Amino acid sequence: MANIRQRGNTYQISVYVGRDDKGKKICESMTFTPTETAPSKVQKEVEKAAMEFEERVKNGKYLKGDKLTFNQVIDYWKQDRAFKDLTLSIQEDYIRILNQRAVPVLGNIPVNKISPLHIQQIYNDMENEGRAPGTIKRVHVPINSVMKYAFRMEIIETNPCDRVRLPKLQKDDSLHYFDIDQAKIFLKALSGTFDVIHKGHTRKLKQTGENYTVPDYSYKMTVPYQFQVYFTIALYSGFRRGEMIALRWQDVNFDTKSISVNKSIAKTQSKGQIVKGTKTVSGNREIKLPDICFSMLKEWKAQQKELSLKLGTAWEGYRGKEFDDNYIFIRTEDHIGQHMGIDTPSHKFQQIIEMYNNSVDDPDLKLPVIRLHDLRHTSATLLLAKGVDIETVSHRLGHANPSVTLDVYGHALESMDEVASDTLGDLLAN
Repeated sequence: MANIRQRGNTYQISVYVGRDDKGKKICESMTFTPTETAPSKVQKEVEKAAMEFEERVKNGKYLKGDKLTFNQVIDYWKQDRAFKDLTLSIQEDYIRILNQRAVPVLGNIPVNKISPLHIQQIYNDMENEGRAPGTIKRVHVPINSVMKYAFRMEIIETNPCDRVRLPKLQKDDSLHYFDIDQAKIFLKALSGTFDVIHKGHTRKLKQTGENYTVPDYSYKMTVPYQFQVYFTIALYSGFRRGEMIALRWQDVNFDTKSISVNKSIAKTQSKGQIVKGTKTVSGNREIKLPDICFSMLKEWKAQQKELSLKLGTAWEGYRGKEFDDNYIFIRTEDHIGQHMGIDTPSHKFQQIIEMYNNSVDDPDLKLPVIRLHDLRHTSATLLLAKGVDIETVSHRLGHANPSVTLDVYGHALESMDEVASDTLGDLLAN
């Protein structure tokens, strides 16, 4: 039976497990801090903890921090439900970070010997390297997760991560997005024709090693139609990149003019691109879009059907009655018919902005160089600026709750507050 000794506000629980080869008693012990305050409830809580601890020790499930290294705890942590519930891409990211930053420093140290100073030194070294506060925070997350697991499993008595200090995040209050005029320019640019100019340069012949000059040359370039469709829907919907690429024709309802989002594409190191669930439960949603989106989708679907017939066996998608199982946005150079590469839209987006900006001389007409994800910010900001309520915008974005939307898009609500103030002023003054 477990032995219980009170030490101030804590209790030491010891369990006898036998004797060593010299006849000395072997005991395993732990320190327990009750959460209750009433004496009778404290007694019951301590007795329950003692019983559970004794059972773990007797069954060989008690793991001691002085016998387990950080590396060994990682192995146990990877079997924990909380880790397994993470998406594969996040799991891989956590393991990569631990191997790069934590394991070289902490790997062979018994986990109960890891002090806040050990962990703080990792972050200090990163800061001295010039790493951004956000990068250091991303390293802290998996280290803290491992140590929290060790604490929860009572391998260690305290989590040293609780006592380290992270550099203060420099919050960027200015989201990057197109304003209404820039959004219109961008949509118009999608259907434009651009002169792409290549500067003259010198090359060397492989056969002779002689240099020869390639003169300046130019050619006309247009945006492929499926990318016109992609960026138009991205701007109107605010969908995430992974959600866009995961869309199939079966997710489009041409009658109700709505699109259902119920999955996403993620990039992993071990399995390449995988189909997974949406980022949050609220990410599963159905939203309506304007007529222009469905006119373009209808045209692109007809083009995709024609492409599938033209390619014959080279088409790697579906045909006939199963055609709606095809992805809307597909690869067109290899594995034609499979879902588009997740990095492809970002590269094409930057190319379009560059081509457009090179075609105009007036600086005021040039588009800001923003990220693909900023089309999502553009969609949300324009809706909020026009008075669409926060709950509706939050639903369209697939946020877990409206408070997330408020945190991200407070700048748009501030401009709305000025409009509200001016409106009340006009009404009451007159």
